[in-house]
Amino acid sequence: MSGPGPPEPGPGPAVEGYLAEVTARLPGPARARTGIVAELRSGLLDATDAHRSAGLPPAQAAVAAIREFGDPVQVAVSFRAEIAAGQARRVAVTLLVTGPLVGLLWIATAAASHLGVRLALPWPWTGQSAGLSVSFYLVAVAAGVTAWAAIFGIATTGRLTRWLPARPRRAPMAAAVAGFGAVSADGLGLALLATQLAVAPERLSPVPAAAAAAASLVRMMLARHAARRCLAIRASLT
Repeated sequence: MSGPGPPEPGPGPAVEGYLAEVTARLPGPARARTGIVAELRSGLLDATDAHRSAGLPPAQAAVAAIREFGDPVQVAVSFRAEIAAGQARRVAVTLLVTGPLVGLLWIATAAASHLGVRLALPWPWTGQSAGLSVSFYLVAVAAGVTAWAAIFGIATTGRLTRWLPARPRRAPMAAAVAGFGAVSADGLGLALLATQLAVAPERLSPVPAAAAAAASLVRMMLARHAARRCLAIRASLT
């Protein structure tokens, strides 16, 4: 009398292999893909259970569920626009929030230092040289581009999408522009600080200057990375 045969393989390996194929074709950071993969796994397991209830063995039930979901390449493509919109929105919101905070640090540096610059309303500040005035205007332009691009990126990933034509590449492009705008604004601020350090470092207030420089340097590196990632996600969209 022969013993029992080998156990029937369960649905796990087939489902996980399918999810791995989909995940490998999804753009963006891992955390952006986590929710989508978890949703797919839940749906696949539910479909597998339904086929098992209909009488199929576990392995065959998993194969049937996978066939219902379709080709992993096409499934990944269908989720790329969602990932791009989420990534663009996160970048835009972060830049819009951090911009005023970094700007206040630079204003505090100018106010606490002895630069011969008097803060006055309305813009522009008074007392600065022509070169410094041009630099302030360039910073203001870069900050304005950052703010408007970030606002546009947020708007095109919110309720406004109901009335706009479906263009999934628009939001990551806006976020990328905002990111590079932030890089420009922070880079100009650091360049102004470097110039002042070379000419008359004794006029600077060291603590606020160091805080502003550190904040701009960190934001500049993160914004550059985020902008490049948005462009990569945009390139993956059709």
